[in-house]
Amino acid sequence: MRILIADDASDAREILRRLLKRWGHEVVTASNGREAWEILERESIRLIISDWMMPEIDGLELCRRVRSAQWGHYVYFILLTARDDKEDLIEGMTAGADDFLTKSFNFEELRVRLRAAERILDLESALAERNRKLGDMNSELQTALDRIQNDLRAAAALQASLLPKDPNVSAMLAVDWLFLPATEIGGDIFDFFSLNGHHIGFYHLDVAGHGVPSAMMSVTLSRTLSAALSDGHLIVPAGDEVRVRSPDAVVADLNRRFQSSDTSPYFTMVYGYIDVTSGLGKLCQAGHPYPLLTRRDGRIEQVGHGGFAVGMLEGVPYDSVAFTLEPGDRLILYSDGITDCRNPAGESFDLARLERLASDFQESPLGALAARLDATLRDWRGTGEIEDDISLLMIERR
Repeated sequence: MRILIADDASDAREILRRLLKRWGHEVVTASNGREAWEILERESIRLIISDWMMPEIDGLELCRRVRSAQWGHYVYFILLTARDDKEDLIEGMTAGADDFLTKSFNFEELRVRLRAAERILDLESALAERNRKLGDMNSELQTALDRIQNDLRAAAALQASLLPKDPNVSAMLAVDWLFLPATEIGGDIFDFFSLNGHHIGFYHLDVAGHGVPSAMMSVTLSRTLSAALSDGHLIVPAGDEVRVRSPDAVVADLNRRFQSSDTSPYFTMVYGYIDVTSGLGKLCQAGHPYPLLTRRDGRIEQVGHGGFAVGMLEGVPYDSVAFTLEPGDRLILYSDGITDCRNPAGESFDLARLERLASDFQESPLGALAARLDATLRDWRGTGEIEDDISLLMIERR
């Protein structure tokens, strides 16, 4: 161990230096406190044996300076003194001394005290090494967390890029929506599109779970349905006419294709279409919350038969339900992120509040209803984070 001896008595300093070297220690000496301090500023010392009474800077002041310095490691300090009363002991301990030796010390007593000092310094070194390793681990974890956060932001951006951009899909329909993504990205996604000259298709789906797998699954489903639209798989040639494919057949195909596994979660959805000229439509509900038909007079009806989530079970039946949108009527599709949204007391927003809000805003533009629902849900949950995606798709026949 590297030890600094600070003593203005040259004979005592030399005796102590030789003794310590004989015991295998590396020794540095100083003839007073100032010289000792200068050595400490430029060299790494772990243990100091210092006389109390020295010119310029005494042992007590040297000890105080050592304790106030930022060395990056602990320095064990032994005061060497002729004083042995309780007041001196208290004063030295207050200054930061770890141990005391009277000048009439026994050599074996010194050796025992040095061994105690070595145990403490070894423990400090072990703790410092452990803290260093923990610091390295924390740095690696932070790097991994930053990478995950970047991945989540990228996934959220990709998911958002697939949401509708232009509501003007038909002069006969008004379309609007609301999307509030959860803090941890989820699996909500929706869209509407032209199937042929007078039919508009739509879907709203929610992939089970949260995080990147659910978000990527929703992206995959969006692209799958877009590809099916581009390839003509959502319409059926019938002689000289082109008929829209039945919603239950579209959902059944998705169920066959996306059977859930450890890497492919199941999802709920509503898929359907509307004839913009007549207002006649069909939809298939697959485990998703019941679509709402809000009539022009404020009445609200639920549409659908429940159904099984897609990808959960093979070969389950799906059916299509017919509905009619009269001018001024609205079809509202929503995720359970709305009805399950909890306030600070743990109470769910529930379907009744959504229906009441939809009825109150029946004569207002769709955008006003979306904005009011947004504000209402933000007030409802308070400062809490969104636990699940909140999404709403509204279609009104003009």
